[in-house]
Amino acid sequence: MTHREERGNHVRSAKAIAFPTLISLLVLTACGDRGLDPDSVARAGDFRLSVEEVAEMVAPVGEVPNEIEVVEAVTDFWTEFVLLAWAANGEGELDRLDLDTLLEQQEMQLIISSLREEVIQMDAEISDEELLRLFEEERMGEQVRARHILLFHPAGATDAQRDSVYALAEELRDRARAGESFAALAEQYSGDMGSAEAGGDLDYFSRGALVPAFEEVAFALQEGEVSDVVETEFGLHVIRLEDRRILDFDELEGGLRSEIQRTRVAQAESTYLADLEGPANVQIADDAEELLREIAGNPGRTLGRRDAARALTTYEGGGFTAEEFRQFVLNQPSQVRQQIEMIPPEQVEELLRTLTRDELLLEDARRRGIAIDPSRLEELEEEIRGEYLRIAEFLDLDSIEPEEGESLGEAIDREVKELLTQLVRGDRDLAPLGGLAIPLRNLYPTQISEAGLDRAVTRIAERRTEEGVGDVFGPPDGAGTTSEPPPTVPDSPGREEPPLP
Repeated sequence: MTHREERGNHVRSAKAIAFPTLISLLVLTACGDRGLDPDSVARAGDFRLSVEEVAEMVAPVGEVPNEIEVVEAVTDFWTEFVLLAWAANGEGELDRLDLDTLLEQQEMQLIISSLREEVIQMDAEISDEELLRLFEEERMGEQVRARHILLFHPAGATDAQRDSVYALAEELRDRARAGESFAALAEQYSGDMGSAEAGGDLDYFSRGALVPAFEEVAFALQEGEVSDVVETEFGLHVIRLEDRRILDFDELEGGLRSEIQRTRVAQAESTYLADLEGPANVQIADDAEELLREIAGNPGRTLGRRDAARALTTYEGGGFTAEEFRQFVLNQPSQVRQQIEMIPPEQVEELLRTLTRDELLLEDARRRGIAIDPSRLEELEEEIRGEYLRIAEFLDLDSIEPEEGESLGEAIDREVKELLTQLVRGDRDLAPLGGLAIPLRNLYPTQISEAGLDRAVTRIAERRTEEGVGDVFGPPDGAGTTSEPPPTVPDSPGREEPPLP
């Protein structure tokens, strides 16, 4: 069994996971061992990254877990940074980058933004009298301060496990109601690491700040009252109301005016979208989910003419095809690709409707004659090329000078490995390339060896043993792992209709 198959989720401190969690910011690259020697983990252009070099960077830092995700992160950052350094230092290399895909995305956003300005026409002015009336009627100045205990269900929990967690929540509720310190219970039991250390204290918050199910109960409690068990998408909560206050109108006037204006604009946008999508009669193909997952799992595979033309969705006058979806996936960062491949069935339709809505928006923009001036697109292209240089400068990769006897390539290799060593140790801030990595990877050949990744994990473990470096999280065997606890209760999703994308 490989380390990739053995990987598990560990509960880690924020400091310890700061580096590995950046994996989600990377762009996927080709995998496979063909053309790579057994001691190599990856190649990018003419550069090579060896198993031993990865081990030299990671092994001395025991706080960084020895897991396949960490090695993948190091490898991907190395790939992006050597390509960036070569493009920034090689004469004329930046001009060779094909930015058409990035420009198309920027152009689409500019068109939709222009469409938004044209179709959302409303009186944004709110008189002082109307603002005061809304403040009083909707109790906009009311805030509560609450504590909570959050219990979450294990990933893939059985009914028995869910019942057990619910029973514990009820037990904690009863103990709090019987007079036991709520703060002490929260510190001991709450899975919300952000508030548990403060005894579950969430401080003061207004309506609309947290998820609806949670805040509905919180605002209905009396001071000192402990709630029944409340279930949200994050888990089970027991809530205690600490205090309630009403802020003065004069103190909130400016912010309230802006908030109401934003709400009205969002409502107007929602109405426009409904009027646009309703007559279009968007339909999802019966085999859309199967085809979507097949493409997301291997977007690099070219589709045959027949498959490329298959419609994932149809609407009056058109449709969103499999090839259009493949192009969309190809131009997304890795976290988006992974999310698409793994999204639950109920979210597949939502994704397809969102992508189809973008098509409808662009068609409406064309009907209205909305277009972006070519000079603006030329400016955007220059701004994007300038962004490569700004990131290279931030990472000290913009003006690499070879030492005596070194070639430029050797100097870049040395500088990038020193940069990665600093990043692994936590001595440098990171500037991920995100979508800017795509043109680099398209211009220069890249490859990652899955076997090399596993060998690097093994070698890191060997070096830590040899050098007496303690692995804070133990070997990557997945034993005794638990699911990641969810974060503090976040802003309420779906409280307002989202703006046009």
